[in-house]
Amino acid sequence: MLNALKSLLRRFGVDTRQVVQNAMSRSITAAIQHQGYAPLVDKLRACVPRIGDQYTAEFDNQEFTRLWEPKLRGMHAFQVQCALDAMEHIKRDQLVIADVGDSSGNHAAYLQTLAPQGRLRQVISVNLDPVAVDKVKAKGGEAILCRAEELNQAGIEADLFMSFEMLEHLLNPAGFLHALATKGNAEWVLITVPYRRDSRFGGAHLRLAAAGHDVPMTPESVHVHEFSPDDWTLMARFAGYRPVFTRIYHQYPRRFPWTLSAPLWRRLDFEGFLCLFLHRDLTLANRYSGW
Repeated sequence: MLNALKSLLRRFGVDTRQVVQNAMSRSITAAIQHQGYAPLVDKLRACVPRIGDQYTAEFDNQEFTRLWEPKLRGMHAFQVQCALDAMEHIKRDQLVIADVGDSSGNHAAYLQTLAPQGRLRQVISVNLDPVAVDKVKAKGGEAILCRAEELNQAGIEADLFMSFEMLEHLLNPAGFLHALATKGNAEWVLITVPYRRDSRFGGAHLRLAAAGHDVPMTPESVHVHEFSPDDWTLMARFAGYRPVFTRIYHQYPRRFPWTLSAPLWRRLDFEGFLCLFLHRDLTLANRYSGW
């Protein structure tokens, strides 16, 4: 059906890419409003007016303004609200947070502005890409060059470890979490990952590359694991964590007629994002003899 619509639009000389992006942008804007994130989006925009440096890849300016800016704002609002709520569960003052996979320092700026006064002492960004580390440091942030899988060797002592859209890029996410729980002594972990109804191995980039297309094959671009909420939760429990809360943010309002856009999101991007706030519990992990 989607291909037929594209063919019809092309017949009349319509830029199908722009039409689809405009539709997705309107969907996101409505989703942000419907899910109650609009006030927080305004606060984030005031805190960090420009977010074009979120990723290493460069965007076309018009495409970024049309689609990626609202898409990132909605996703950031979801992540920041989850982080602020997670902080309320940690009964300690002057929290230290490690943001694993941070590519820009934007979330550190958000939290340092929006966290209750005196609640947050330090945010440490961690990335394996020296460009990302330099970017954070150029903004005055604190950043460490380190692979996520070797985080326990960096000597970071944090009250909360965060990971936004990073676990799906790891070759062994269960091993990463288990190392955090046992070697890194991480009691609290907050992760967000793309939301999929069904689990699969590999994302769009890996599938295109396997089909012979010339696409980037970097740790930032390739999704190795895309799991369903149940499977991410089970993997976390197996690795040594139990969920405290689980949330899903949708990139479209879950009401008619916007629900009809779900297949479009599944095909071209993701329906939304999943958050797991985790507390260390090695009950299941300790039963496994292969760590």
